[in-house]
Amino acid sequence: MKLTELNDRSLPDFLQKSRTPALVAFTAAWSKPSRAMYPVLEELARQYDSVVEFALVDADSSRNSLNHYGVLSIPTYLYFRNGRVVDRFIGALTKEKLTDRLEQVLQLKK
Repeated sequence: MKLTELNDRSLPDFLQKSRTPALVAFTAAWSKPSRAMYPVLEELARQYDSVVEFALVDADSSRNSLNHYGVLSIPTYLYFRNGRVVDRFIGALTKEKLTDRLEQVLQLKK
């Protein structure tokens, strides 16, 4: 599975149509932690194919979404379930920590 690129217009539709939990990463090309996390997100998107949807929102071109979700730092990662934020974290995490948080969100589904 690939990382879906979203913006202010496509994010609400993506969340409404998502049938699985989603991890949405608010990132920017100029952000070193964002760039460092990209390969980790790609790997997890393949690992959790059909279980979790992964998306990227460019912070520079999606100011309305940043304001709506209270995103003040880049990168910020929001976990959504049924269109609602159930967890968030800021900055770069190891793959293991990101996986642990993802597994916690998936447990909420049960």
